[in-house]
Amino acid sequence: MSTSDHSHSPAHIADDTEVIKDLEKRGFQDLDSLSLEELELLTERKRKQLHLEATEKKAQLENEIADIGQQIQELQAKKEDLETQLRAVAKSLGLAGNGGERAARRAPRKPKAPAETELPSTSEA
Repeated sequence: MSTSDHSHSPAHIADDTEVIKDLEKRGFQDLDSLSLEELELLTERKRKQLHLEATEKKAQLENEIADIGQQIQELQAKKEDLETQLRAVAKSLGLAGNGGERAARRAPRKPKAPAETELPSTSEA
């Protein structure tokens, strides 16, 4: 098969396709017996295949990243909503908004001394 005579003609494209089909049928065990043109065709075909696979993988990864980014935004909004609800509940219980856990730990200590429970209620009023 000549390389310079038919390099840009439609017949050459058909010939290239035929060469590749023939190579696929024969398998790739006899690479040392391939012509330079056949090796170039295989190389170009492999390069295009790898480029296509890489492009598809890139798009897939970008989509996954976008989905994860969206999930993060949704979780952050949910976290803020839950924190707001927690502050409201803590406020309704008369607990400090930022130290709800500490105030909850102090609550069991208050019943031990009746004078302590009366003092905050009189000073708050």
